[in-house]
Amino acid sequence: MVFASDNRDDRERASREATEWFVRLNNPLASDETRRAYRAWLKADPAHHDAMVDISELWGALDRPAARLAAAGWHRSAVASPRRGPLKLGLRFAAAAVIAMVLTGGGAIWRDPGMIDRAFADVATQPGERREVRLADGSLVMLDGGTALKTDMVGGVRAITMLRGRVWFEVVADRQRPFTVHAGRVDVLVHGTAFEVDREAGAVTVEHGKVAVSDAEATRGPVNLTNWQRVSLKDGALGAPEAVDPEQVFAWRRGLIVLDRAPLSRVVKELDNMAAGRVLIIDPELRRMTLSGTFRADDPGAVLEALRSTLGVRTLSVPGFATLIYR
Repeated sequence: MVFASDNRDDRERASREATEWFVRLNNPLASDETRRAYRAWLKADPAHHDAMVDISELWGALDRPAARLAAAGWHRSAVASPRRGPLKLGLRFAAAAVIAMVLTGGGAIWRDPGMIDRAFADVATQPGERREVRLADGSLVMLDGGTALKTDMVGGVRAITMLRGRVWFEVVADRQRPFTVHAGRVDVLVHGTAFEVDREAGAVTVEHGKVAVSDAEATRGPVNLTNWQRVSLKDGALGAPEAVDPEQVFAWRRGLIVLDRAPLSRVVKELDNMAAGRVLIIDPELRRMTLSGTFRADDPGAVLEALRSTLGVRTLSVPGFATLIYR
C-alpha cells in the first residue's frame, strides 16, 4: 500500500533534486558531463521533469528580484574567497536565487519543507529543537529536530505515523495492545522496548528489547531486532541486522552528533536537523567525501567549519534560509 505521505516524500525529493540541478546548470562552468548527468536524471522519472518545470517557472517569477539583489552587491562580502571569475559569478547567482525565493510565499516552503508536515502533525519539533513527550499510554518519545508525528492512542490501538524526522521510543509493555510505528515504507511492531526510528534513512535501531521491522512494499517476513541492532533500507529493500555502537547512534539524545567517516549526504541530513534552512551540495562529486568528528547538536557552524578546514570545501550561508556547499 502506498500512503499519501510517501507520495509527498517523492515530490519533496524530486523538488529538492530539481533545485540542486537548477543551481548547477546555471553555473557558467557547468561541464558537458554535468549536463549529461542531468539528462539521465531527467529521464529516470517523469516526476523529475515536472519538478524541474515547477522550479524553472518559480525562477521565472523570481528573476527580477534576484537581479536586484545581485546588483545590490551584498554577495561580494558574503563569499570569503579571493577567487574571481565564472565560478564565483555562478555562486552569486545561486545565492541571489535563494534570497529571492525567501521573498515569496513559496520560498517559506522551499527553505522549510517540513512546514506542511508539522501543520498536520499531533506532535512536532522545529529544526534545532529536541523535545520529550509522554503519550497517552505512558510511553515516552523523544523527537529530534525537524520531526513530525501523528498519534492514535484510542481504545485498543497504539499507533504512531512518522511524517518526517527521527524519534526515540521507550514503549510501555502491554501484551494486549501492540505498539506500531509507520514510517514511510518501514513498519515497526513492538510490545514494550526502547528503539529509534529514522524515517528519512528508513532505519530502525533497538536499544533494548525486541522489535519486528517490515517493509510495507515487500512480501518477505519481518526482520527481528534485539539489543544494539539496526536494520535499514538498502538498494530498495531491508538489509540484514547490523550491530551498532550505542554511543554513536544515540548521541543526538545527549545533544551531540557523532560522525564516523560519514558521507556528506549524512552530514547534510544532520545539518537539516540542527537549524532552519536548506543545505545544498552544488558539486555531486562532493557527496563521496566523508567527515569524522563529534559536534554539539546546537552548533551547525562547527560542522561547516570542519567541512572547510578538513575537506577544503567552501560554504555560503544565508542564515535561516540556505547553505551552499561547493568547491
